[in-house]
Amino acid sequence: MISPKDSVILWSYDASPFTQKALGMFAIKRLPFRWVETPMMPPKDDLLALTGGYRGTPVLQIGAEVFIDSQLIARELERIQPSPTLFPLGGGLELALVRWSDAFFRSALKIVLSIGLAEWPESFREDRQYLFPDIDFASVGVDAAHSRSQFRAHAALLAAQLDDGRDFLGGVAPGLADVQAYPFIWMARGAFADVAAELLSGFPSLAAWEQRMQALWTVERQQIAAASALEEARAARPVTPESIDQADAQGLQAGRLVDILPDDTRRGVVRGRLHVVAADRVVIRPSADLSYGQLVHFPRLGYRVTPVA
Repeated sequence: MISPKDSVILWSYDASPFTQKALGMFAIKRLPFRWVETPMMPPKDDLLALTGGYRGTPVLQIGAEVFIDSQLIARELERIQPSPTLFPLGGGLELALVRWSDAFFRSALKIVLSIGLAEWPESFREDRQYLFPDIDFASVGVDAAHSRSQFRAHAALLAAQLDDGRDFLGGVAPGLADVQAYPFIWMARGAFADVAAELLSGFPSLAAWEQRMQALWTVERQQIAAASALEEARAARPVTPESIDQADAQGLQAGRLVDILPDDTRRGVVRGRLHVVAADRVVIRPSADLSYGQLVHFPRLGYRVTPVA
């Protein structure tokens, strides 16, 4: 029998800091995996075929089931390989940091835009402008000083956590809290090195942590073709049983047709019938005719579930 570990496939592209989150999780777990490289911008037909319409990455595929967002990727990797843990602080706090992590990312992205937007190809600019409706691309240059102040303020929070001499944000071992933070330091160093050096100066504990994280970031992976991954999803059987939280805040029930989409970006809408309703996630059977993922898992935090009339 194929074990869950053997069936792990990550869909992503390495330039994304959110991919780096997933790579950090695999690095902490020391868990080998197979990898499908996705394009940075549409068309992403293979990925849409897997998810039923969601274009964001990273996406985790295990057999016939698909896990959207780093929140659920972390939970699923912890389930299939509990040690070393991603949750040295217990889980709730590390997962709550996802919203802070998004704010840290946006401060870095706005700096990138203020420095290099004029050099972007028009098609790429239009795609990213569509993807991030909450960011006014026209004003990022005017507001550049504020964006830099926000990035440095986020970095100062990390330094304050590390100033007591701990090796990692949660203590002696790396975990999801570190994974939620490090990719945006990595992003800054690569995208605006000189500015990053200024904004990250004066934080010696953060610099030492950054070196430890960089040394950790090694993964063992095997690249495979998208067609092979899709065929695995089509041929496998889903294993997650139906489950409905009777105290659900929206009163959602099994079999209800819903649309699910992120509440902050335009990464796509997926329509399907509810299979699992829980406080932390919903799982649907996608309605898309060409959907290979037979069950698609979405986190509740950061995603909107809308019943279809």
